[in-house]
Amino acid sequence: MFEHLQHKRIYEEVVELIIQQIRSGKLKMGQKLPPERVLAEEMGVSRTSLREALRALESMGFIYSVTGGGNYVNSVSIGNVLSPLSAMVAQDTKFAADIIDVRRHLEVHMASLAAKNATKQQISQIYSTILNMQSEVEEGGIGIKGDNQFHLEIAKASQNRAFAVISELVGELMAESRKATLEIPGQPLKSIEDHIAIFEAIRDGDENRAAAAMEGHLNKAWQNLGVM
Repeated sequence: MFEHLQHKRIYEEVVELIIQQIRSGKLKMGQKLPPERVLAEEMGVSRTSLREALRALESMGFIYSVTGGGNYVNSVSIGNVLSPLSAMVAQDTKFAADIIDVRRHLEVHMASLAAKNATKQQISQIYSTILNMQSEVEEGGIGIKGDNQFHLEIAKASQNRAFAVISELVGELMAESRKATLEIPGQPLKSIEDHIAIFEAIRDGDENRAAAAMEGHLNKAWQNLGVM
């Protein structure tokens, strides 16, 4: 099943090979992997390197282990895809800027719809996220939790279920792009000011002002990363 590996930076290669086998369908969901001894022999690697790779695969969500029962292929989840992408956002400023560009296309329309459709309770929820972000910043944080909540509540207030689902599914990915800008000194307070302007437009039911305020907010976030 597995080809013999020739290179000796083995741990990463084992991880990559097993992921390829899972994504190609050669390893099926729920399938038990061969015993460690057999797997190590097939790949031509030490059991120490293999175990290190298996630990990494388990932490990434690709496999799960059963005590005394071996290792099994996990069901493919959105997290399997997004975890590596989130790492890319954290390490690559250009990719973080690209994510913000995608957010501009989505969240500007979300804000407009929220101004049109939000209930009184949802408007109150949006305001609560601003207070949460302020508390985080006052306590010395960057306000990432409140920031994430703010954008998610706007997605929900749009009354478009797809926007809300997308925002929740890719929440980790979006959070990394927000974190990249909030870590800039002084930016959390500026973001709070932007959030207040967006909130007030939504509260007032002004669709155009809400869209413009969100677009301005995301444009500044994009520019703050210094990627042209």
